[in-house]
Amino acid sequence: MFMKAKPAYLLFGLLSTVSVAAAEPAAVEAGASGLLELYQQAKENDTRILAAEANKRAGEYQQREALGRLLPQVNADARGTRTRYESGPFKTYYYGERYSFSAQQVLFDIPAWRSYQRFKALSEQSGLDAQDRIADATVDLVQRYFEVLAAQDSLELVQAEKRVVSRNLERVTTFFEKQLAPVTEKLETEARLDRLRADEIEASNRVEVAREALAEVLGRPIYEQLKRLKPEPRLPERFELGGFEHWRDEALASSTLIASRQAAVEAQRASMKQASGGHYPTLSLSVTGQKSNIGYENSQSGRTQSGVLALNLSVPIYSGGSTEARSDAEYERLVVAQQELEGARREVLKEVRTAYMNAGSAVSRIEATKVALRSSERAREAAEKSFTYGVNNVIDVLDRTREEYSAKRDLLEAQYSFLISHLVLQRWAGLLGEEDIVAIDETLTADADPVASR
Repeated sequence: MFMKAKPAYLLFGLLSTVSVAAAEPAAVEAGASGLLELYQQAKENDTRILAAEANKRAGEYQQREALGRLLPQVNADARGTRTRYESGPFKTYYYGERYSFSAQQVLFDIPAWRSYQRFKALSEQSGLDAQDRIADATVDLVQRYFEVLAAQDSLELVQAEKRVVSRNLERVTTFFEKQLAPVTEKLETEARLDRLRADEIEASNRVEVAREALAEVLGRPIYEQLKRLKPEPRLPERFELGGFEHWRDEALASSTLIASRQAAVEAQRASMKQASGGHYPTLSLSVTGQKSNIGYENSQSGRTQSGVLALNLSVPIYSGGSTEARSDAEYERLVVAQQELEGARREVLKEVRTAYMNAGSAVSRIEATKVALRSSERAREAAEKSFTYGVNNVIDVLDRTREEYSAKRDLLEAQYSFLISHLVLQRWAGLLGEEDIVAIDETLTADADPVASR
């Protein structure tokens, strides 16, 4: 027959185990990396950012190439020959020289001008696309960073709970051998420990997978510890959410995706005008000069020198209908670009609304999980007191401890979710910059402990 009331020292042993587990901080290596540091590394190593910047530069070079067609075209040519010349019995050898110079300037050329306008718009589009892709890569970096933190939090909370259960299993086993605890209590504690061992393996794997995902962006392995959120980051106060209308108006005015599609429409409109410009005449001015001693059919002649100034006019009359067909095709492509612009507007509005709702939901979750954490702490304390009088057993106390750790995990995940959602909101509104990464980095610290009360 087992004793109903447990000895007081059993409670003291349990309380000391829980307090020791809660007081053990997560090991943090010296020089833990923060978000801002990794962001600086990503700008130099993320293949998406490097490709976007290269694409932007390519667009600028194409614009300069198109401008070059409107500027003077200058050429020089030099030729030296040795000629064997026969005429009847007469045979001679002589050296010939010819030097020429030419310059041409476009005066009126609608297709060339519209081509420049098109590549100017395309250059603007490639720059906006680069900004949009860099913003997307920045958000992805932050998401991967917090995925690592969430995985590490989960692992350390599982390990802390496992330590509590393992130490109490030793005590329950001792009491069972002295017939002070039922066998069911011992078996259930053992089963709890086995489940936590399996959970620890799974959580450890998630940490490695999350670190590999972050390493993919940075181009190097992630071995160091990462900075975590401070115990009281006060995120809703630091990052004011405001009203949806503000974010909607900012997105319609500043979104790089919408601006990029607008530039694409302008480029296609210029392309359509370039095609229809085939109906217009072209006018150019040319200057040529030549100096030579080579005559007709390479015959030897006296040295001559000439210079020509010419005004060249070319008038298209009929091209078999190809010019009109090309213009019609470019018009249809303009319709496509306009529809893509409208699709971009709708996409941005959808993403802004979704991110705003997620951020608002995360704020509510932060407040709710704080209440749940305080409730779980009180429930654990009540279970410990009840255990003193033999009303509850050790499993009840461990259940309340697990609920407390689960509430801590939920609070951390809600805080990560808010930061990511707020960053996504800024990304779609076209407001994301390095200062936003700095602001998030300021909420991180190298010595935060997810196991301790928050």
